[in-house]
Amino acid sequence: MIVGLFALGLILPERIGAAAMALAPLGSAMAVDFAIRLTGQGARELPIVHALGAGATLMLFVFGAGAFFETQAGLRGFRYEGAGLFGVAVAIGLAAYGNGLMAFALRRAEGKRRREIAIVLVSSLVGLSTVVSFAPPLFGMAVAPWSILALPIYPALLVYGILRYELMAANVWARRAVAYALVLLLAAALAGLLAAAPLSFVAPSMDFASLWLVVATAMALAFAFGEPIRRAADRLVYVSPEISAEMIALWRADLAGADRPSEAMEIARTHLRAAMRPFVDVTLSGDGPGPALRCADDGGKWEATLAGFEDSPPGARRLAIVYADVLTQSLDDIDRRRSREESERLAELGMLASTIAHDLRNPLNIVNMAAAAAPAETRAEIIEQTRRMNRLVAELLDYAKPWKIEPTDIDLAAAFGDVETHIASDAHLRADPFRFAQAMDNLIANARAAGGRVAIFVEATRDATLVHVRDDGPGVPEEIKDRLFQPFVSRSSEGTGLGLAIVAKIMAAHGGSVALGAREGFSTCVTLRFPA
Repeated sequence: MIVGLFALGLILPERIGAAAMALAPLGSAMAVDFAIRLTGQGARELPIVHALGAGATLMLFVFGAGAFFETQAGLRGFRYEGAGLFGVAVAIGLAAYGNGLMAFALRRAEGKRRREIAIVLVSSLVGLSTVVSFAPPLFGMAVAPWSILALPIYPALLVYGILRYELMAANVWARRAVAYALVLLLAAALAGLLAAAPLSFVAPSMDFASLWLVVATAMALAFAFGEPIRRAADRLVYVSPEISAEMIALWRADLAGADRPSEAMEIARTHLRAAMRPFVDVTLSGDGPGPALRCADDGGKWEATLAGFEDSPPGARRLAIVYADVLTQSLDDIDRRRSREESERLAELGMLASTIAHDLRNPLNIVNMAAAAAPAETRAEIIEQTRRMNRLVAELLDYAKPWKIEPTDIDLAAAFGDVETHIASDAHLRADPFRFAQAMDNLIANARAAGGRVAIFVEATRDATLVHVRDDGPGVPEEIKDRLFQPFVSRSSEGTGLGLAIVAKIMAAHGGSVALGAREGFSTCVTLRFPA
């Protein structure tokens, strides 16, 4: 506002204009105030800065800042005289101090912080350069201050920095400010061209009314291009492709073709690689370099977080936020489809299990009785194989039938047998004792079958209890990772392929989840998440 009033002083009536020209020291003081708050340096000098700016401006109001003059071409200028010379000295000194603070801070700043300080410093230097044409009159040269026509660049750069690098809280009104600043830039250029045109429709010596006529004409022409200018302003602030309904629909259509989260991750990487620079990774874990979009299944609902976007402009972050919402909805859809398919598969499996139980158990009993007369070694092998077949039938029946969960407090200290355990002191768990024991038996048996060290870690978070079963065996083959908790998928040739599927069903019945991961020192980590 101070800079605007100062510039208007050249075309306002003399008494009001002279008062506006006296605002120079106060404008410099406010600029230094901003520089101190931006850089965090020189805070102790802030009262002195305010006193100098306000005191010098008050003195110019009382004793006068100077006088207006007219050039040979009939243009108006202002010459600082008497007390005005002191005011100019204060204004220049404060401006030099503020710019020096920002230049010093710029050398030590990095990343987004460096760009914030740089854009404010550049805007400040542009603002300072627009008043250089007030210097010649101090030495007796009657030159009009033409450089002040470049003044709209100053707020344009400042507002651009505020929005692009988030110097302040930005909102829709500030976005419009960029557009209007660009309109003013165009108007200033047009006003200069109209005033300097050889066949100008105004007289060479412009009075107050004719000058305003030129400005009004320039503004009207500038606002005629308002819409493309507003689009240009959005592209300046949000340096990324425009997010349209067509683009979002294309994203959704591509993601709808994914059957597994890993497939959705690959599609998401392709989309973001095409839309953003630098490349943004999309992961199913919380680790890794940024910038990245990290997705996690938080108890049956997918959530995405941005990592490494601290230095990114608002446009890139806005696109990532919109895309994260689209991606998590698609991941939820994948889970719903898989859950529906799982229900249908369970119904079919229940009918199959009943048929198998009926048609297979009687023959197995006959085989066992017939084996009684076989040699001991043969009999032992027959009994072992029929036991495995009976276990498969029992697990099929158990997996296919509906369960009733009755949670109680679990004694964690005694829940894991002789396995190495690390239990957090604040960990507490409510679960169905039988089903919890069944899940742990399956997981521990799998981990031991993999070979090596087996350890269980229990931790408590704000909204869940996490049980991690880890081993340092050969790990899970890459080709079955996405299907590990589905029926008849096993990393062991001796397994039935139902153990981990039963674990997943147990966790779903508790309203929790099971996930495969990895932790330092272990090749495999299966995490059970029980809601608090």
